[in-house]
Amino acid sequence: MIACVAIGAWIGAGEQERLNRQRERFNARALWEQRPFRDYRLVVEDGDCTYDVVVRRGQITGSYRDSCNLRARTIETLFLVAEGDGTITPVCGVRGCACETHLRVYARYDPTFGYPRFLIIEATLRPNWRHQDFWQSMLAGDGVALCRGANRRTISVLYVAAAP
Repeated sequence: MIACVAIGAWIGAGEQERLNRQRERFNARALWEQRPFRDYRLVVEDGDCTYDVVVRRGQITGSYRDSCNLRARTIETLFLVAEGDGTITPVCGVRGCACETHLRVYARYDPTFGYPRFLIIEATLRPNWRHQDFWQSMLAGDGVALCRGANRRTISVLYVAAAP
């Protein structure tokens, strides 16, 4: 009984943390929508590459530099990345769908304009206990070793200003 209450509290705390991140993202996006300029210049460090682009009417229209091989994003698409927080995606392969990826996105937002200044994207591979392939793998003796691993990516917005 005590274990059930503790597990419920742990799950509830995680859900509350996710809802707080969602509320913060919603408020930041509202602030971004109220900015005094529509078109902007954007400089972003995305992992080991950097892009410096001009965004007009929500589309990248020019580039000063892009070492990200056309992976440049707008502020609007960075908000979409942040919205992926809490997503669970089945990972299917040769051995079926025994695993799933849990996505967690941590963000810090600019206090003046609301854009995401910093995003940490964590993808963790976990057992997909809701799928029959997981249980078949367990019964076959493959265990959960197939479903371990994680990766982490950081996106930093270095500069945002009204486009010339």
